[in-house]
Amino acid sequence: MEVKFEEVETGKYILKVIGYACPFPTLYTLKALDDIKPNEILEVLTDSKPSCETIPQAVTDKGHYVLKVEQIEHTLWKIVIKKKE
Repeated sequence: MEVKFEEVETGKYILKVIGYACPFPTLYTLKALDDIKPNEILEVLTDSKPSCETIPQAVTDKGHYVLKVEQIEHTLWKIVIKKKE
């Protein structure tokens, strides 16, 4: 199990939430969004397929923007979020 949150370049962050089932990837994502500035980008990497639905729903409910949800490996997905202004 792994949770790692880091800035990879100015205004762009990656949150790895590997090995966790719902609701934990969603909760970590919302916490990470609290820690970044408006209009910055958060990429969430998860191995929980249900999180590909729960994370976008939770962040759009908060007013943030889901730019992309894509499967990048057999059991790994990337969700790209832009924090609201």
